[in-house]
Amino acid sequence: MARLLFTSPTQAFAALKEKPVYVLPMLLTLIGVTVLTACYYSKVDIAWLQDQTLGSARGLTPDQQKAVAATMTRAVLFWSSTILAPVSIFVIMMLGALYYLIAGNVTNVRYSFGHWFAFSWWSSSPQIIGSLASILMIVLNRSTQIGTSAMQPLSLNELVFHRGVGQPGYTFLSSLGLIQVASVWLTYIGVKAWSGRSTLFCLVFTLLPTVVIYGVWAFFAFR
Repeated sequence: MARLLFTSPTQAFAALKEKPVYVLPMLLTLIGVTVLTACYYSKVDIAWLQDQTLGSARGLTPDQQKAVAATMTRAVLFWSSTILAPVSIFVIMMLGALYYLIAGNVTNVRYSFGHWFAFSWWSSSPQIIGSLASILMIVLNRSTQIGTSAMQPLSLNELVFHRGVGQPGYTFLSSLGLIQVASVWLTYIGVKAWSGRSTLFCLVFTLLPTVVIYGVWAFFAFR
């Protein structure tokens, strides 16, 4: 399945429809994001990160800034982020599978939740490559003053816009890039293979949640 995904994604999703397995991409994705987060918070200059974060926080009194800074120790950031990152990814995959299940039932592309859960992990497998690239970037970076966007070296922010922490659109542009485009493309290929429907149908089915989520996010990110 993993080899077919690179050489013939349509055949890979056809095989996945017959046997919806997901353990390999799930483990690799969760391990990758956990190692990435641990590497980042092990290396980053915490005092610098505090300054960057508090400098972008608006409306906080000096006492509130001190309270926030007290929670931003290396240990707290390391353990909370390392635990929350894989949990968040898992929840997102569950929600993705739920969307596909509901949308599939509405549009007569009916598969079980288990099928769509496997579909979510495999269509998001470019994140594995993204995590490897991010880990290398952090490990090889000589500086310890590394922004959180460094965990997404293939994002629009790192490749094109180079916005700093606190600037409009920073988090939005840091979350959108080549990895997300590759995942959307795989999702489209998978929907096409599983539904046999028109290109327009598959594009709408694939892009609807992405357009809604990123559209709302962009509206608030650039205000």
